[in-house]
Amino acid sequence: MPTNPNQRDQNTSSNIQHSQIAIHRDISGARHAEVSQTQTIPVSQGFGPDVVGTERPPPNIILVSKDSVSFYTDEYTLLRLSNNNFNGLLPLPSQASVNRMVFLKNLPSSELKIVLHAIYVNVPITSSGNSLDDFQLLARGIGWLPTFGIPVKSVILPRTPLFNRMLSFAPLHSVEVYSLAGHHDMNDLAVTASSHTLSVDLASLKKELAKHMGPTYLLRLLRLHRIRQTTLLSLLAKAPDSHSETEECRSEDQQVLKGEWNTSVGFLIGKVNAGTVPGLIREAVMSHTSSITCKDCTRARDARLNAVLAEWSATVVSLEMPSPFEYVPTAFTEIRMTI
Repeated sequence: MPTNPNQRDQNTSSNIQHSQIAIHRDISGARHAEVSQTQTIPVSQGFGPDVVGTERPPPNIILVSKDSVSFYTDEYTLLRLSNNNFNGLLPLPSQASVNRMVFLKNLPSSELKIVLHAIYVNVPITSSGNSLDDFQLLARGIGWLPTFGIPVKSVILPRTPLFNRMLSFAPLHSVEVYSLAGHHDMNDLAVTASSHTLSVDLASLKKELAKHMGPTYLLRLLRLHRIRQTTLLSLLAKAPDSHSETEECRSEDQQVLKGEWNTSVGFLIGKVNAGTVPGLIREAVMSHTSSITCKDCTRARDARLNAVLAEWSATVVSLEMPSPFEYVPTAFTEIRMTI
């Protein structure tokens, strides 16, 4: 295994840019296939032979996808990041340029490109779609990294292009992004994505996604949602304070406000979730207490409502919370057991 990219044969690095390679190795490393030296193989955008002006080392190996698209890479980088010699495919025994092609028979170019974007973080990512299909393609590509001995969280770090690309899907596909983060133990991504899951009903969480994220991240997500729900209900449980009796509003009159406040809370109980917006709370309270005419009662109601909304806005919205291995209330335990 080379110890430094500068130790590579510079002639190999130069010649490989112009030769049509004849020998392929499949993903198992056990079979070789002869290919015509005159066959033209398209080159992937961003992973061509010309690395002038980039931070990529000179290429000395070509990876070819199952749909026959070539990617110019360097053996040193692939071996440095891999803990299994790139699935046993490297290092190649020959330094001759005519023999330095690896054929990945099960890996389409769209997914191989994602693998290499994770490895070569300075190569710009051109894809910009945000559909679920785009995300699933990204997830499949990332899923190949462990096959080649590269832990996902060791290369897709916060603020890298691929991390940001994954995060861009969170507003529309929050649970899918969170599940992917949990599967690969990418805590930073999971923490950020978790705040986008607050409006999701976890009782309808698909079994496949729950299994994919794993029990630890599932429990953390359940706890986040439960903490927010119980926090909101606890805030609403406290009715507005009483005020000093007046000739128009005595102590027994003030019970009307408390009764209508409790009615609004009862209305909200079936509607609140971890992502309940302040507007819904305000609308429910105001509509159920609209009959109150005492100015002191109105001020007390407004003061309590504003306090509830302020504390609710300050309630934790992501996974940055105490240990995930604490007790989960019965209702959420049942959800966890059934998915």
